[in-house]
Amino acid sequence: MIIKEQLKNYPENQIGPISIPEVIAMKLSVIIPTYNEADNINTTISTLLKQAREKPLEIIVVDSGSADNTLEAIKYPEVITVKNPRLAGKKWLSLRFGANMAQGEILLFLDADTLVPRHFDQAIEQTLKDPLVAGGAFEFSFDKFSYSLFCVSLFNRIRYRFRKRYYGDQGIFVRKDIYHKAGGWPKKSLLEAAYFCKNLQSYGQLRLIRQPVVTSSRRFTEGGVWRVFLHDCRIWGLDLLGMDVEKYGKAYWNKNHEYGLKNKNAAKALKE
Repeated sequence: MIIKEQLKNYPENQIGPISIPEVIAMKLSVIIPTYNEADNINTTISTLLKQAREKPLEIIVVDSGSADNTLEAIKYPEVITVKNPRLAGKKWLSLRFGANMAQGEILLFLDADTLVPRHFDQAIEQTLKDPLVAGGAFEFSFDKFSYSLFCVSLFNRIRYRFRKRYYGDQGIFVRKDIYHKAGGWPKKSLLEAAYFCKNLQSYGQLRLIRQPVVTSSRRFTEGGVWRVFLHDCRIWGLDLLGMDVEKYGKAYWNKNHEYGLKNKNAAKALKE
């Protein structure tokens, strides 16, 4: 099988369980990295399936050892799933993993708590009809409204228009051949999407699709909108000055792990 042959040549090939349905030639592959996303993954997948104009759609979920049984919660047998705890804290590697398995000509990298707009696949295809365009992303929006979240959203929209550095919660898409020419996802535990976009710009233009994806605001609402926003601005500013921000990556992933354990314990308490 093609997928298994690809995995043999992959440097991190000691993977966990893989679920692979019948393989069909597809134009668009969606790669979703997960870590403690049992509460969100089915909504994300169902939205992908409902909003796609062309079907079938290849969806690959790469889990990095969730504590909340994310993969077990998936209700869609057509989804390809991979689990490998060694990927924890290495989102960039999970994304590479999924891209190596993908059989589509176009790759869409989507966060597990981000919902795509209607006919998103058609919008991507129309955008990539321009041979000068290597890839791009969707407009950013939150799932809830507040004045503080509006300010964060506005700042982000100005930021990525200025630098063309999109983030993972915008649904970054790219031609598969350009993805490989650019070297795939860079080895970064923070701002991996921004550096990925920087590398892609060496091979073509990045285009913004004005239809917005809708991403969860939980990171901001749970941590305090202004507190999280100022922390993000600090990281962004240090990176802009050319300083190393990798040391902040471990703390970010530890927080995600704590969130997953909290959800698992809450679910266990409800069953009891």
